[in-house]
Order: sequence, then C-alpha cells, then structure tokens
Amino acid sequence: MSTQARDFRGVARPVGTVLMGLALAIALCAGLGFAWDELAPDPRRPQGGVAELLQSAAVVLLIGLLLFRYGSRFVTERLSRREALLTVSAIWASSGLCGTLPFMLGADLPPADALFESVSGLTSTGSTVIADIEVRLSRPMLLWRSLIQWLGGMGIVVLFVAVFPNLGVGAKQLFRSEVAGTRSEGLTPRIAETSFTLWKLYTAFTLLEIIVLFALGIDLFDAVCHAFTTIATAGFSTLDSSIGGFNRPVVEYVIACFMLIGTVDYGLYYAAIKSRSGRGILRSTQFRAFVGIVVTAIVLLTMLNVSLHGSLADSFRYSFFMVATLISSTGYGTHDYSNYGSTAMAIMVMLMFIGGCSGSTAGGVKVERVVLMAKYAAAEIRKSFQPSVVQLVRMGRRVIDNQVLLGVAAFLAIYFACMAFGLFFVTWHEQVPLSTAFGAMLTTLCNMGPAPFHSGADNFASYSPLAKVFFSVAMLLGRLEFFTLFALILPGFWRR
Repeated sequence: MSTQARDFRGVARPVGTVLMGLALAIALCAGLGFAWDELAPDPRRPQGGVAELLQSAAVVLLIGLLLFRYGSRFVTERLSRREALLTVSAIWASSGLCGTLPFMLGADLPPADALFESVSGLTSTGSTVIADIEVRLSRPMLLWRSLIQWLGGMGIVVLFVAVFPNLGVGAKQLFRSEVAGTRSEGLTPRIAETSFTLWKLYTAFTLLEIIVLFALGIDLFDAVCHAFTTIATAGFSTLDSSIGGFNRPVVEYVIACFMLIGTVDYGLYYAAIKSRSGRGILRSTQFRAFVGIVVTAIVLLTMLNVSLHGSLADSFRYSFFMVATLISSTGYGTHDYSNYGSTAMAIMVMLMFIGGCSGSTAGGVKVERVVLMAKYAAAEIRKSFQPSVVQLVRMGRRVIDNQVLLGVAAFLAIYFACMAFGLFFVTWHEQVPLSTAFGAMLTTLCNMGPAPFHSGADNFASYSPLAKVFFSVAMLLGRLEFFTLFALILPGFWRR
C-alpha cells in the first residue's frame, strides 16, 4: 500500500467531521422549527417537515461517522497542499450531495432539483428552482434553507478550521484552499484564530441585522432567515416575491445596506477594530474602487429608470437596492427588472461580473482582480512606449508580484473558457436563446442570485435535470474559484 494512497484516504476524516456537523445543523433546524410552530403558530405557512429533517440528519450522521472512522486509520500529522485541495473539494461536494436529502424528503423535490437547491444554498448563489416557496416550505425547511446559506457564506471549511484548531499546519493549507483569491493569508498569525475572528465578525453582523429588522416590525422568524441570507450575500427569501413582499422602503434600505456590508473585505473590518480606526478601510484601493463602482452604478441606474419608476425618489430607491443586490451577488429582488432598457441591463451584467471585494462573502470575479488587471493593462501600455522603464503594479503601497498577476490572468482565462463551454452546452442541450444561456452561466459561475434574460419566472425550474446538475457543478466551480476543483482532474495531481 503506497504512502500516497494512505494519505488520501485520511481525507475521509475531516470530510466525515463536517458531515456530522451538517447532520447536527439539520437536526437543529428541525427542533427550532418545531418549537417555533408550537409557540408561535403561523397558519399562513405549511406545517410539518420535522420528521423528514430528522430522517435526513440520521442518514447524514451515519455517513459522516463511517467516513470519520474510516479516515481515522490513515490520519497524518500534517496535510500537504494536495490533500488540502482534495479535502476542500470533497467537503463541498459531499455537503452539497447530503444537503439534497432535506429538500427531497421535506420539500418533495426531484433529485436534480434538490441538488441544485442544496448547492445554490451552500455556495450562497441564491438561485432557486422553487417557485412556490410560501406553500411548499414549512418553517423547519425554511430554516434549513437559510442556514445552509449562512454556513456557506463565510465557508464551511473556515468554520471547520475555527472549531477544530488542532489541525496545525493542515489548517493553513485548508484555509488557503477555501479562501481563494489574490490574497489568502491569515489576519492573525494563527489560522485557527483567523477563522474564529472571521466567524465572530460574521455572527455579530448577523445578530445586528436580526435586531434591526425585528425593531422595524418584521416577524422574528422572517428577520432571522433574511439576516442569515443577507449577511451571507446569498439571497434565499421566505417569500415568493422576495424583499418586495414586505413592500416597505425602510426595510429595503436596511437590507441593501447590510448586503453592502457583507460585500466588503472582512480583513478591513478586523484591522479597523484592532486599530480602533477606520483609516485602513478608507486607504484601501479595493474599497475605494468598490465605493466608486457602487456610487456610479446607482447614479446611472437612477437616471436611466426615472421614467420607468415615475419619480426620482422611487428610481433611487429601486436602483440603490438593485446595485446592492447585484454587486453583493445576493440576488434579492424588490421589483421586476425585465423592463429595463439595454443600457441599464448592461450595467447590471457588469455588476454581476465584477461582484464584491476579495475577502468578502460576495461572488463575482472580485473588485481586486478587476483593479489589478486594469493596472496591469495600463502598465503594459506604458511599456510599449517606455520599454526601458520598469513598470510596477501597485495596490496602495504594496507592489504586486508578477506571479500574482499571472494567477489573476489565469483565473480570468479559465473563467471565460468555462463561460464559453457553458454557453455551448446550455444552448445546445436546452435549446434556449444565447442571452438566456449567458444569464444562466453568469449567475452560476459568479454565484449570483438573479438570472437575467430569462423569460417568465426568474428561476431555474424550467431547465432539464441534466442542466440543473451542470449548473450545480458550475456553482461549485465559482465558489471555489476554479483552481481547487480543476486541480483534481490533472493526472499529475494523483502521482507521487
């Protein structure tokens, strides 16, 4: 038996641990949902789902225990980079698969639909195949649907590292494999401490939003669910009409602000708290670019849609929310945007492509990558007429290494290659217009909620089972930013 095979089998232990935690989360949703229905019954919502969630929890717990016991026999003292990549990929894939059980049993969804909903939740994409949320999903199911987005927003592997800090060097490799991007270094010297710090900030923002929404008169259950899915920049709502169902401008503004909060690099929040000063945030090149994009997009959409909304105030209200939900990749909605003009739709697509800041819970290619590529392009242009001058690319005062720039360029190349392949597959297999296929691939690869250019409902219910599985894989690729999963298909990955 080769050492390499023994090491790879040891990956089963952390995967089993995460699945046992997932089983606990399913059971927790069943218990809380049942208690909520007993203490504060809501005749508007369907009942049940508790037994189905408990059955799902039992199955996932059994799978987790078996994997944990099997992997415990092959545990190594430290994880290599390869084992970390395999572990992260296996955790996300197995969590997505096991997360289908509650949707199959508790929401009566077909396997492909349940897989799509589970992966969409865990990757904080927010797209859905459920068009009748208010009549199909009970409180326990709604809690589960919201909780998986909250867990997936910050990252289930980051949570795993925080809860099980005894991984040592392996924890650092896991953290780097999960928190992909141009910078994946810890905020503190110890990776476990970094993970715990991130989750404390994440939880604090969630609790703050729950309190604010409840103070505004939103039902506590709805406040909890929407806080979970707002801070995660995810987008699953308890209402068929999303945030528009509340029909309250102040609620829309509050949720939009929290979506933007979740779109900022959490490292900047940590630095601000540690230094007791917000200067670091204001000096951040990425943050300034992010604010510039948000303000410009809000002004443009407001002016472009005044005639559509009837007044400047209403146009600003809807535009502010639309920009927040798009750049944060949340996907909440307050109105029908299908009547937007071509220019407004182009702005929406660009916001979806860019996404939020690196180090945040938002999707997209990230503001930092866009800024880096813009600076790199400018440097290459200057080099064409000043070949003897060394052209440095900086982010603030930091000089960016060429290897980082090449990594960003490779990321974008892989992204566009996946987009092209996805367009070919969806248009060929589903026989939909190119614009519809583009909207679907942009949504899934960038982990966005809205599905622009879809005719009719803004969801994925009409696609075939194979397409839904394809989109689920695309969401996982986008969430792990391609490299982690694509590394597994290279033959050299499995060799000594």
